[in-house]
Amino acid sequence: MDLYSEIIVDYAKLKKYKKRMDDADTVREGVNLSCGDEIKLYVKVRDGKMESLSFEGKGCIVSQASTNLMIERVLGESLENIHEILENVKRMVKGEEYDKNLLKNVSIMENIRSYPNRVKCFMLAWRTLEDALKELNRG
Repeated sequence: MDLYSEIIVDYAKLKKYKKRMDDADTVREGVNLSCGDEIKLYVKVRDGKMESLSFEGKGCIVSQASTNLMIERVLGESLENIHEILENVKRMVKGEEYDKNLLKNVSIMENIRSYPNRVKCFMLAWRTLEDALKELNRG
């Protein structure tokens, strides 16, 4: 799929998850200095599952679409499944074999690996989520 296809642009414009969350368990900021993308990710976990996730921030089409795709994919999932999803996302961007069924709509961006300068944009939300989950595990 083209990096700027209509569905990716639609995900970038999606406002459903773009909001502050006052009762988040943790808040993590992520920055991609090479493109200027910035996100603040609000994470709420209940009973080992992702109960709520939202973000604030600005960035390019790739980073904004990726953030919305990520939130849509991991909401309601167990933390164990989220770790497996994260590993599969990393494999996808490296061009390695990954589970498309597990990633669902996220796989529409599998061609991101063909744009090395955009991989950081795509991975910003995923790395920020990974950091947030590590922080929750420490707490």
